[in-house]
Amino acid sequence: MMNIQDENMEWEKEAPQLASLPRTTPYSVPDNYFNELQNRINQSVFVDGLMQKENQGFNVPQNYFEDLANQIESRIASAQIKSLVKTDGFKTPANYFETLQADILSKTSGTTQETKFVRLWGSDLMKYASAACLFMVIGSGLYFTQQSKVTQTASLELAKEQALYDIDESTILEHIQESQAATVTTVSDTEMENYILDNFSSTDLSNNL
Repeated sequence: MMNIQDENMEWEKEAPQLASLPRTTPYSVPDNYFNELQNRINQSVFVDGLMQKENQGFNVPQNYFEDLANQIESRIASAQIKSLVKTDGFKTPANYFETLQADILSKTSGTTQETKFVRLWGSDLMKYASAACLFMVIGSGLYFTQQSKVTQTASLELAKEQALYDIDESTILEHIQESQAATVTTVSDTEMENYILDNFSSTDLSNNL
């Protein structure tokens, strides 16, 4: 303790002007500086460790800085419009929605729906189509009628031939003898068929069977 006092006395003697100055602390620190110093140091160390990592923890969208000016201007314009228009920009008459249904009914109930008539024969296409259908119907009727006649004729000829072959030769000979009063000894098949076709009808042939 004595050594410290002796040293202080020595520099006071060597620098009397400095020793005459008031003994106050020339530097000041914020309040609670030393109490919060430990927390500040820990935060600085933590932030420094994050900055040394390769992958930063903050990302921005693509073209963020390129579009930033347009976004700021659009927000400013939107704010200016809102400041100019204090109330809503669209207005409806008084009791608009309350009377809307009644107005619609009054406008629609008075209208009558006109009946539309469509003329089938008004266009040339319908005329040509109708004529073609009529021609097809008539042609089909004539065709089937002709086919029916041909079928009936063929059936009649077949019946005649069948009846001709079913007649007994002795019956034919007797009929010839009675009609001509002559004795026939031999008659060929061709002559017999010609005679029957010339002198007998299909009804007679059917009755003789």
